[in-house]
Amino acid sequence: MRKDNLLDKYLLAKPTIRMTIEWPILIGVGIIGTVFSLQRIPFSPISNIVGIVLLLMGLIIHEYSHKIHKQAHQKSEKIEKLITESIYSNIRHPLYLGLILMYIGFAFSWGIVWILVPVVIFVIFTILMAIREEEVMKEKFGKNYKEYMRRVPWRFIPKVF
Repeated sequence: MRKDNLLDKYLLAKPTIRMTIEWPILIGVGIIGTVFSLQRIPFSPISNIVGIVLLLMGLIIHEYSHKIHKQAHQKSEKIEKLITESIYSNIRHPLYLGLILMYIGFAFSWGIVWILVPVVIFVIFTILMAIREEEVMKEKFGKNYKEYMRRVPWRFIPKVF
């Protein structure tokens, strides 16, 4: 049996736990950046509008994915059914794609350069989370998940990644 390290425990924690850590950090950096007038992302207000569009797209993708996969906000080990239809027939991790878009959109809509630091960290964590979750799913669903990975080779963006 594999013993999880702290990073694995964080990556495989219930998504609502991660959310209560990550979003306050993003908001806090945004508030600090605003109060101390830190460097702004260039091309405002266009970059702010792009950020809002990305944030909304991410939210829509995330919510739609959750509607299809009702257990998606559970810990990976507690997921009982492999979902392969709808958006999950094109990419394996649409919920995480939505989250990544929300992070990036939040950064651009807020417009503080320094908010990109935690965003990049959280995007990397999200990618690592997807990879680690796939290991858990392969253990849990065996050949069914491996077949799903073969049929749907893209984690986040079809024909890209």
